[in-house]
Amino acid sequence: MQVLFVWDANGSDDPEAAQQVVEGGSPEDDIRRDAIELATAAWKQREVTDPWVERIAPQWPPRRQPGVDRALLRLAVWEMAHGGTPPKVAIDEAIELAKQFSTEQSPAFVNGVLDAVLKEQRALTSIAGARGPGSSAEGMESVPPEAPMLPAEKIESHEPSAPPSPNPEP
Repeated sequence: MQVLFVWDANGSDDPEAAQQVVEGGSPEDDIRRDAIELATAAWKQREVTDPWVERIAPQWPPRRQPGVDRALLRLAVWEMAHGGTPPKVAIDEAIELAKQFSTEQSPAFVNGVLDAVLKEQRALTSIAGARGPGSSAEGMESVPPEAPMLPAEKIESHEPSAPPSPNPEP
């Protein structure tokens, strides 16, 4: 999350900045390398993740979100779709990090957005599974066609604790 936050603040995926961030973390080279690889993958997917999040929470598009929330959402969406992490675990980790590092309203916002992502993934997976390979997902026109898909066996129920809103309206 910290690497994504720094890259977002700088507007680029600077490998030297990433290395500096992870140096202060784990002493294990494998963990630092994995952290940079995960951040790199989530950063590259932001062109898909950000519009998806904006569609789910149009009142709080990524450009208006706290930087920590933006990093957490990008990372969790990537993990849920590609990282081998069960979705509920990715959501719970993102919520805990939001509690620790972001605003008072951020845990509920992160939970609500990620729950909506999970529900869309569940719907897409069930529609695709019911219709077979190559069929269209009628009724899911609002989901980006390039949205990452979760394998059906990774999808679990996760209920939101509150509706999305990272901060009260000004």
